[in-house]
Amino acid sequence: PDSLHFRQPSRIGPQPTPPPTMESLAQAVTTAIQTSNYSSLSTIFSPDPTTTPPSSETWHSLGQGERRQLSSHFIQTSTASPTFYPQAFHSPQIMTVISTTLAHLPPAVEGAADSVLRQRIFDFQVNEREDYATAAKFLSGMRMEDREESSVYYMDAIDRCDVFVKVAECYLEEELTVEAEEAAKFLS
Repeated sequence: PDSLHFRQPSRIGPQPTPPPTMESLAQAVTTAIQTSNYSSLSTIFSPDPTTTPPSSETWHSLGQGERRQLSSHFIQTSTASPTFYPQAFHSPQIMTVISTTLAHLPPAVEGAADSVLRQRIFDFQVNEREDYATAAKFLSGMRMEDREESSVYYMDAIDRCDVFVKVAECYLEEELTVEAEEAAKFLS
């Protein structure tokens, strides 16, 4: 024979799964929101990579910028869903996902969806759970811009004061006077 042909050795056993992409995770998030699959969302946004199975699709394989994009995608998609909230607020898994994603956002989220979500959580915690400290915690994290009127987070002085008053009232309801005083400082 003029040339030798070498056969590639065949790999025995399962092939390693490639890490998930931003696109595949965004699709998984959208599907999980549409089907109210809280467990899947909890796995995707697990704050600790050691608590999820190695084969799971999680955001830990993404870079910091993509994590921020995925967090924004979750917030936008979940707030736009007509069926996901308020039922999801009853799930401790989803409340952990919400806290995790709110802590990993880009500088701005389209339509200030993160502020919309914080307001919805506040309303739910006050009206359904009477958990004023949790309500205050979420509302106090609302982004409020007072200088740049074109910002999605722009709020005039009256609306900003209203937020701080609500936060202070919630802390007072729980007899957390130090926290209430901190919130009231923003009123001056």
